[in-house]
Amino acid sequence: MSLIRLLPARFHAVADYAVAALLILVPTVIIKGSTSAVAVGVVVGIVVAVVSALTRYPLGLVKVLPFTVHSAGDYLAVALLIASPFSLRFEHTDPRLTVFYIAAGVAVLAVSVITDYQYSPKRLDLPAQQPVPAQPVPAPQAPARRAPAEPTPVPAVPVPAVPACQDAPADPATVIQPSAASQGSLARDLATAYQAATQQAAAEQAAAQQAAAQLVAAQKGAAEQIAVQQAAAKQAAAYQAAAEQAAAQQVASEQAARTAAERAAAYQAAARYAAEQHASHQAAAQQAAAEQAAHLAAARQGAPDQAAAHQAAAEQAAAQQAEHQAAAEQAWAEHIAAEQAAAEQAAAEQAWAEQAAVAQQATAQVTTRN
Repeated sequence: MSLIRLLPARFHAVADYAVAALLILVPTVIIKGSTSAVAVGVVVGIVVAVVSALTRYPLGLVKVLPFTVHSAGDYLAVALLIASPFSLRFEHTDPRLTVFYIAAGVAVLAVSVITDYQYSPKRLDLPAQQPVPAQPVPAPQAPARRAPAEPTPVPAVPVPAVPACQDAPADPATVIQPSAASQGSLARDLATAYQAATQQAAAEQAAAQQAAAQLVAAQKGAAEQIAVQQAAAKQAAAYQAAAEQAAAQQVASEQAARTAAERAAAYQAAARYAAEQHASHQAAAQQAAAEQAAHLAAARQGAPDQAAAHQAAAEQAAAQQAEHQAAAEQAWAEHIAAEQAAAEQAAAEQAWAEQAAVAQQATAQVTTRN
């Protein structure tokens, strides 16, 4: 079926072989894809080439299929090319071949609706038949009469008979007219041919409507798939942003954990130094107490003139003991504070490490979803 009988059969044949070659070459040489995607183009291309070679039109080789039957194959190829990417589900894995097959189907549909499928080889091979004029039937000639016998016989000269139709117009009664039976048979043949042509036109129209419906369904499916892909792309972008944010949080948490660990180590070193200072001042305080006791004993047991000196030395030793005792207490307080700060930094380090682990797990989950 064609909507506009514009394209001759010869150009349609050239388009058939061109489409068959493109369907075979593009998936196998130019745009390589999956096995199912390539198989669609190769199979449809081979079928188009074989049907074209078997069609009764200018470039057909065997010429056994009527051109009108060939048109049904064209619409079937349109449906296969447009529906195969979605029925075989390779529109996502092979988007370039999907676009090529849909474009090829639309091109075949466009060529089909403008082709003149009423091609017949008899129209080109045989001259146009002209009506045969009715030939008049010559009138029967009367038999020649014998001349009466003469005393001296003279031979008769033969004269050619001239048909009466050459001298006079033909008699309508003598013209051959078709019989009523032949006229009825011709009318029946014409009615049968007209009915067959009408049925074929109806079948081609139904096939065109079905192909158009399939094309609309394929376009709707393609639009839905594009919408799904766009939604998936937006979701993937959101997952990517979440993954980047989680990765940044992980890096920040790890940096904070390292800083807390360094501070905890510094506070622990300060606590050890304070403990050493405390022990040193404790020893100095004990030594000063011993010197004070020695000076007091010497002041009690020694000469009176040396008692004052020993008493002064004992007081000085007592003052040094007090200073060392105070320094020891201060060092111990610093030791306690340093240990407490180190414990707090260790706890902070643990918290930052746990937060970094959570961020790493979140990044892994987002990456898996994406």
